[in-house]
Amino acid sequence: MANFIDFTAQYADLVPARPIEHLGNTDLSFGGRIEPPLKIHEDGGEQGCGGKVWAAGELLCEYLIDKSDSDGFLSLSSQTLKAKGLYTNILELGSGTGLVGICAGFLARSRNIQARISTTDIDNLIELMSTNTKLNGLEKFVFPETLMWGEPLNPKFEADASNNIDLVLAADCVYLEAAFLLLEKTLLDLTEGEHPPTVLMSYTKRRKADKVFFRHIRKHFEVITVTDFDRYEHYKLKRTHLFHLVRLQ
Repeated sequence: MANFIDFTAQYADLVPARPIEHLGNTDLSFGGRIEPPLKIHEDGGEQGCGGKVWAAGELLCEYLIDKSDSDGFLSLSSQTLKAKGLYTNILELGSGTGLVGICAGFLARSRNIQARISTTDIDNLIELMSTNTKLNGLEKFVFPETLMWGEPLNPKFEADASNNIDLVLAADCVYLEAAFLLLEKTLLDLTEGEHPPTVLMSYTKRRKADKVFFRHIRKHFEVITVTDFDRYEHYKLKRTHLFHLVRLQ
């Protein structure tokens, strides 16, 4: 555990700087399915790679849009994910701009779904997530909070909390090899209860090193490729995939 904590203290330094290329507000309607479009502010690299919109985040948004209706999140999904009306306490890991959680908040508001969405990341990204939440008027649905991978969970996110997390969303979290163990530990902590949450993870394949992460988590999770969405082939060409992680008992 000490190794996790020591490593977490350096976590912010792991986020690489990038050229100023994604700066300002982006409108995302996902082919007209979100109206008015979501407004997402990107920070131009000020906080590293977390402050931009990634393809994996767009994929996860599209899946939520396609598979959710007034009966609840994922109510139109395949049988393994379908849980009518049960996904009401949602946690997004590594939120960055907050896009996926904000999309979930928009759906909750527009489709009358009762839900609370926590967007989480390192301290430095809370302001950006808060800005984007306010840009979309979703303060009653989306709550930006700090969650450092590898550290003990906030009691409200623990598996034995009175209001359990029932859906975990993670978009492009498999990005920095140095953070793989931290992410794995947090996923294990979130799913250690008797009734673990559903975990959906979208991911863009970039390096052979990514296999290390998935090899490790297969010791604890069944990794199921999700293909039941309209633009599966489109994202596959972008090497971007969606997985359902099922905790092994």
